[in-house]
Amino acid sequence: MTTSKYGQTQKVRLLPDEILFKQGDIGEKAYLINSGILDVVVDEKKVGFMSEGEFFGELALLLDQKRSATIIARNASELIEIDKNKFSELMSSASQEVKNILISMCEQLSKRSNYQITISKSDLEKKIANENPTICAMIRQIFFRLEKSTKHIE
Repeated sequence: MTTSKYGQTQKVRLLPDEILFKQGDIGEKAYLINSGILDVVVDEKKVGFMSEGEFFGELALLLDQKRSATIIARNASELIEIDKNKFSELMSSASQEVKNILISMCEQLSKRSNYQITISKSDLEKKIANENPTICAMIRQIFFRLEKSTKHIE
């Protein structure tokens, strides 16, 4: 894994089979996939993957919890790393209502079972209509994960 300065963030490059972080690690950064495919491994079992444009790592930052999965590069990948301070700045751009929705959705997602989606997709879209585009993308992705599974299944 190599890192380089990228504006006010860092660019992370991973080679195939490199581990970005392990389940149970302390989470101090979130990531945006610029290119590549990353496998998601939970309890030593591959349960899904993520690819270009996806944002991840936000659960650990928002909920102050350890990493819920191990992330391994399937192929050469490039990520944009967002540290805790930059993530806090991003979150401060959201309205309090949207922050509350986001945190609630992350709490549900972190349960991995017995979760509830407490807002419809159409209501969610109305609530985020005037929000920062990055916040919108993050909240849509979390909603998608909740709709499909709390176990990151493909």
